[in-house]
Amino acid sequence: MTVTAARPITTEQAAPTASRLRAEGVSLGYRDRTVVQGLDLSVPDGRVSAIVGPNGCGKSTLLRGLVRLLAPSAGQVVLDGEDISSIPTKEVARRIGLLPQAPLAPEGLSVAELVAHGRHPHHSLLRRPGPQDDAIVAEALELTDTLSLADRAVDELSGGQRQRVWIALALAQQPGILLLDEPTSFLDIAHQVEVLELVRRLNAERGTTCVMVLHDLAMAARYADHVVAMRDGEVVAQGSPVEVVTEELVSSVFDIRCRILTDPDTGTPVVLPRGMPTPTAKDQEIS
Repeated sequence: MTVTAARPITTEQAAPTASRLRAEGVSLGYRDRTVVQGLDLSVPDGRVSAIVGPNGCGKSTLLRGLVRLLAPSAGQVVLDGEDISSIPTKEVARRIGLLPQAPLAPEGLSVAELVAHGRHPHHSLLRRPGPQDDAIVAEALELTDTLSLADRAVDELSGGQRQRVWIALALAQQPGILLLDEPTSFLDIAHQVEVLELVRRLNAERGTTCVMVLHDLAMAARYADHVVAMRDGEVVAQGSPVEVVTEELVSSVFDIRCRILTDPDTGTPVVLPRGMPTPTAKDQEIS
């Protein structure tokens, strides 16, 4: 495709509800294994949220349920006041963009071709790709600083470049809500910051509601407005980073002792690990 001059991307306007996206008593799992049990969560509109918790606690499973890749065995996910299961797939894709873990592109596919796939939810038999789509793709590439990479093969890019290209794909959908599953995994510190600052910029400049699954508590506290802490398939705490990232919560959720410092530049919490908790006499008896 030819990438031409861009026009601004617009996100969907939020519905007049407290939260466009929420889970109500949702249970999710795989076959006979339940991972998330009876979970309630309202995603704050127009803010950046981070979901944190130990491996296997259900963070990614929850994200898959929120975008309807997994059907709840109980409860419902509500999008703009409707049960998401009743909304056509293409319509869901127009409202919610998803960056999955470790996405893969077909070998040899160019950056522009990959990002153009984000326009598919807007196409139909009567509505074929055209100049408007090219302009939206170009704008997504500009927003993610990948326009200069448009003709490069995706599999030739660095990890940070690929993450920005995948975010551009999600933006080309023009969603009002963007879900990112571990967007900083396998990236060095410079590329982690690059991706997270891009997310903050999209939120600030476009009003995009962003939800990220993150492992790094300091990064979550620094870049998110709202932190959701999970353990064993349940939400155990949520609120501002200062409210959630405390020594008591880190100990109870991650089973590790820590000290919480305050970042002198941002005022956000910084977690300083101090080691595993000392086993009690009762713990030793059980083991």
